[in-house]
Amino acid sequence: MQKTVYSAVPKRPDNFSENAHILPYGSNNSAPAVVLPDLDAFKSERGSQASNFFNERVAQLNREYQQLLELAKQTELVYNAKYNFVPRVGTTYHMYQKQDQSTFLSMISPAEWTNNTFTYQGSYIFTADAVWERTDG
Repeated sequence: MQKTVYSAVPKRPDNFSENAHILPYGSNNSAPAVVLPDLDAFKSERGSQASNFFNERVAQLNREYQQLLELAKQTELVYNAKYNFVPRVGTTYHMYQKQDQSTFLSMISPAEWTNNTFTYQGSYIFTADAVWERTDG
């Protein structure tokens, strides 16, 4: 013998909803069709924006890398010059080239220099990072 199961809630069709009026979508067959947004256009637009972001960031990193390389070259140039003093952080020094192509660092600026046998090469400031930064461009 089969048992009959009785429920307090009557069985309703699968497409029935008691709160259909607050659902953000249709709950029966006669409701308007759900139209999904065009994801391909969204992905294409956002993809190009992301691509532009990454391309600009790579270009920025390349510019920073080139600046770092130039700073390293200038620092090496100054460290290879001859000087007979201990440089102080924050002080500007001036590089000159002798006629034999050797370079030296001096505390005397080009405006104060009266000897015309040396060629002025540039002014550099000694930083706390032990790096020489060019100050005259």
